[in-house]
Amino acid sequence: MTWKSAVAPYLRVVMGNRYATFTDLPPELWDHIATYLPTASAVSALSRTNKSLYAFVEKDAWKSFARTHFPTLCAPDVPLSKHAARTLTSLSKAWDRRAFIATYVEPSHDITVFPGSKKATTWESPHGQTIGFTPLIDVYEDIEENWQHRTETLAFSAGAQICIRHTTRGGGGGSDVKWATYRPLAAREGQDDITTMHLLRPDDSLGDQRQHVITGTARGDLRLLGMPLDDPYDQDVRTTYFATQGMPVRSSSLLQEQSQPTLLATNLGDSRIALYNVDSEQSKICASSQFDLKPILRPDGNPSPNHRAWSTNFLSRTSLAIGAGPSEKPIHVYPITESGLSREGVRKLGLQNDPDGLDGKRSTSNVYTMVPLCADNGASGSGNVFLSGAYDGVVRLHDLRSNRDVEQAYVDPADDSAVYTILPRGQEKMLVGSSRHNLCKVFDLRLGARCYNYLDITQPRPGGSSAESADGDYNIFLRSSSPAFTVRGSRWNRNDHARALESSVYSLASPSAHSPYIYAGVESAIMSLSFTELLDRHPDPAYFQPWPANKSQNGNDHGADGKLVLNLAMYDQDSNMNLKVQRGYWETWRAAAPKGEFGVREQQIRLDERWRGPNSFGP
Repeated sequence: MTWKSAVAPYLRVVMGNRYATFTDLPPELWDHIATYLPTASAVSALSRTNKSLYAFVEKDAWKSFARTHFPTLCAPDVPLSKHAARTLTSLSKAWDRRAFIATYVEPSHDITVFPGSKKATTWESPHGQTIGFTPLIDVYEDIEENWQHRTETLAFSAGAQICIRHTTRGGGGGSDVKWATYRPLAAREGQDDITTMHLLRPDDSLGDQRQHVITGTARGDLRLLGMPLDDPYDQDVRTTYFATQGMPVRSSSLLQEQSQPTLLATNLGDSRIALYNVDSEQSKICASSQFDLKPILRPDGNPSPNHRAWSTNFLSRTSLAIGAGPSEKPIHVYPITESGLSREGVRKLGLQNDPDGLDGKRSTSNVYTMVPLCADNGASGSGNVFLSGAYDGVVRLHDLRSNRDVEQAYVDPADDSAVYTILPRGQEKMLVGSSRHNLCKVFDLRLGARCYNYLDITQPRPGGSSAESADGDYNIFLRSSSPAFTVRGSRWNRNDHARALESSVYSLASPSAHSPYIYAGVESAIMSLSFTELLDRHPDPAYFQPWPANKSQNGNDHGADGKLVLNLAMYDQDSNMNLKVQRGYWETWRAAAPKGEFGVREQQIRLDERWRGPNSFGP
């Protein structure tokens, strides 16, 4: 559909002896018509009509296009332009085609080591333990003067150590990367491992320009660390302590909003829930309110010894969700009032609407993670709608406005491993980290309804293609399927990390819903999934550099990058469960269509060129 066919019904208005032209319409109708343009190409074509329409498109049409086709991916305060539309449409196509590039992430080159602000070029991962570390991840990005200039801040835990990466992107896909690490001098691996971690975004209420991060440990230390940024004369890490009475920090949740006090909720020990007001100007912060969960009673009337809090998550500024169990109603939603946490008005939710089930028995379970869904406009929302992940491997959608416990369940028919982490991408897709086999599960939240489809601009593809459809939910194995990668000497594949080949997916994070980067934490490793096509000669310049198809075909210029790319495997969540594996960097180039055929259009969504099925295995 072209922009002319989209606006034709609006032009059938007679003005005297002639039909109205598009420029005769009032600006209000221009904006309304722009919402019906199906693709970014149609909007761009409209801007080339005349000067007045060009001005309208640059000022308003791109915003209308992004809000209409990607309503839950951009928050209201995100500046939208044609560059934003480029990012959103390119990302949508990559997700639809399951096109991503996986690499490991670790500090390298420019590293500042704290305490002491020492410089290093290599990083030594934690060692000496019989099992690898369990990484936690947090990340955010700030858009600078325009869409293509942004700064991403990534933090992950590695045993008792924190690693922070600052990436500055200036357009054209280029970036400047700096690393910082912090490990307390007296920390001991295995005893002082980090159990909770949160990055704080820059905020005037923090009082300085440091990078702030909150960490909690199994030993009971809960701290707010302020690390200096690019200041050679400041080598001190400022520390604010939270009072925990020495109780282990099991889980926590951070709520940071503009012009509002920053709140931290923690689970201390097995049952204590504490709420703190975060203030970097204080040397020690005590809980503003706290209480202990009451354990459930066994049939003999005694409290259950295994009952404890497993997860703590803010749903909004006025509600806090606690996952406690094993229990028939493991989700507790507590109101937050001006005086702090309140037990009055608590709502407890079960994991099934019929508590007796088909066999007449009541089931108990644990909930390991909960996350609120954003509102329709990409804002944080009221917290009424949220997702939960439980021990039984099911992700459930809950709505506090309903009298039912569960509104929707997302089930993988082939795997029932426990859900450890959930990462929603607006209201379009959801990534789920499971407890076994390095599985990252991808569910489509749209139930078949798409606001944008890149195939609207394409022509029918010639018959005879062997490409497979990319519809439906699927699972990704977050471990390399290529034995060649293991022998290349990567730090992650040495003998002390052999167990990482079979791991849980402990954490998932993304800088924003419109970012192409997904970060996953598996045992002793951090993986980055960059959603873009490997052979795209014109990728989104806000994040990626183009693959030089007509240069460096022998790999001289990009051989190092090629060696770092992982070849992952996946299978569909259907009755066939067809296993597919990604081709390597150069194998993809050799298997791709000859030059001049990359522009061939598709009639239905196809998998990325890197995916090959069982019939393609072998030399």
